[in-house]
Amino acid sequence: MRRKHAAVALALAAPLALAAGCMPSVPATAHSPSSSTTASVYRWGVPGSQGAFKQLERITPTAVTGIEGKVVQIATSNSDSYALTSSGEVWAWGVDNYGELGNGTVKPDSVQPARVNFPEGVRIVSLPNPMPFDGALAIDSGGRAWGWGLNTNGDLCLATPSGQSASIETQPERLPLAGVALATGARAHSLFYAGGKVYACGSGRAGVLGTGSTASSSKPVPVAGLPAGIRVTALTSSWEGSGALLANGAYYDWGYNADGQLGDASAGIKADSDVPVRVKLPSAVRQVFQGGSGAANGQTIAILADGSVWTWGANESGQLGNGTTTSSDVPVRVHVPAGVTFVTVDSGGYASYAIDSQSRLWAWGSNDYGQLGTGTSAPLETAPVDVGIHLTQVSSTARNVAGF
Repeated sequence: MRRKHAAVALALAAPLALAAGCMPSVPATAHSPSSSTTASVYRWGVPGSQGAFKQLERITPTAVTGIEGKVVQIATSNSDSYALTSSGEVWAWGVDNYGELGNGTVKPDSVQPARVNFPEGVRIVSLPNPMPFDGALAIDSGGRAWGWGLNTNGDLCLATPSGQSASIETQPERLPLAGVALATGARAHSLFYAGGKVYACGSGRAGVLGTGSTASSSKPVPVAGLPAGIRVTALTSSWEGSGALLANGAYYDWGYNADGQLGDASAGIKADSDVPVRVKLPSAVRQVFQGGSGAANGQTIAILADGSVWTWGANESGQLGNGTTTSSDVPVRVHVPAGVTFVTVDSGGYASYAIDSQSRLWAWGSNDYGQLGTGTSAPLETAPVDVGIHLTQVSSTARNVAGF
């Protein structure tokens, strides 16, 4: 197996000046599982790189108004949030520095949802989660992928102007892929499962494209080294990290590994990997999600077939949920409260989330911008705490969180 070590530095474009004013918030309160909470959309934490838009911060889940139709899925990028409705429309809200609302404009501080402008007749059926930094992806009913927002190093699989490393797409553009079933994106790369193969686009730093090199590509390139003939059931991504869950329950990841993000016990080496490596876990993986928004974090959380929950990677804010702040390059078990069963998990920059079998939301890790949603000033939680709200889905990227 070819492995490489890369010195990594994060470089983000400077945000534009924030427009004055923001939408008034409507505080959320705890609800019973039978309430209407699961039909409402909420946001909390703060959108924008490094908390640059602190005036948008919410320390409790805050109702988002203005979405037309029944929401069936949500997704986030570091700066924006997205909701898919049952009619196949997509609504977006957030920072919108680079046209990532997809409505043909650049309007910073757009917390009022806007409808994404897809061509007539296009019906979206899936939102990749998470989204690329300051950008967005969608999959339509014909298996076509679409991208818009900031196209850095070709991470939207779109070529950039000659001599430039980025372009801005203020409306969805069709991507050069067919038969797309799954997708995800983060920082400056994206992954797609199309025609039975996994493809990647964007920056190749830390080997995150999984091609056996650190070369970048604005065109889809096949990921090397995944077992042939086994269907991929989920893709996940983080800052210079990538992962694929297979139908047999095996999970492979590749890319950045400074804090053991690969979970392959490479203690003392901490080498990045430009090809997929399998993570050894006690049983088959049922669900998995990568989190991380910079070189100082990066963690993965997984629910196994036996119902147990495991995490690995960076842990300076307690985001592994095992009661410590010690990072781990091997999977460690999350301290799930007695009598609680987690059925879905998610992870952002320095925090992790879970929804249990009673639809209760749990959170742990950093709370520096209210991303735990607990309404407290506690700087961090090293084990899951009950947020006090019932949700169907939660999504977080960096410190930006949404749920419904």
